Amino acid sequence: MTKKFDNIASADCREFIVSRLTDPALLGRDGYLMRHNLYVLPYKPTQEAFAKDLIRVLADTDLPARGVKAENINLYDIVLSYLDEQDLWEPLCEAEVDNSRDELIMMLQDTISVSEVLKPAVEQAIKESSCDIAFITGVGETFPYIRTHALLSELDVAIPVVLVFPGEYRQLSDGTTSLDILNIPSGANGGYYRATNVFDL
Repeated sequence: MTKKFDNIASADCREFIVSRLTDPALLGRDGYLMRHNLYVLPYKPTQEAFAKDLIRVLADTDLPARGVKAENINLYDIVLSYLDEQDLWEPLCEAEVDNSRDELIMMLQDTISVSEVLKPAVEQAIKESSCDIAFITGVGETFPYIRTHALLSELDVAIPVVLVFPGEYRQLSDGTTSLDILNIPSGANGGYYRATNVFDL
């Protein structure tokens, strides 16, 4: 049964998350074989500031205190760095004047390739950090030009990855799951997430 909390940053919620993410079975430690390594940590979009603080405390304090090294990988930071490195930031800003929002989204989707930009950047960050678990943040800031379901489907890593997700994770009547980013029904943005809800652990 899915555990429910009113606030992502409450003490009870924080302790629940810590206990689940430090479980040897989840981490593949103490003789356990890791069965899954993709997880979703959903939260109410109105609690964005609380979620950011929570992930910082989890990664910097709570998980290391239990012997688990965590890394916070922000998709928005990856996008900004890539645009700067490729000298694309200024042309995109100039294009904003003459193009519609949908056209700009298409430009960004064409520019920020999941397979050629995001996947290598996330995998490299995980490798360089030598972390035991990684949080992927910046999901709301990069929607809709980055489809996180595509990123999760391509990631090839040997540690648990937790997608910190501003929205609702729902179990549908047909047994499938739906992740509604920013509470927009998934039919409007598509995508199948092969990940387990942390609150179902």
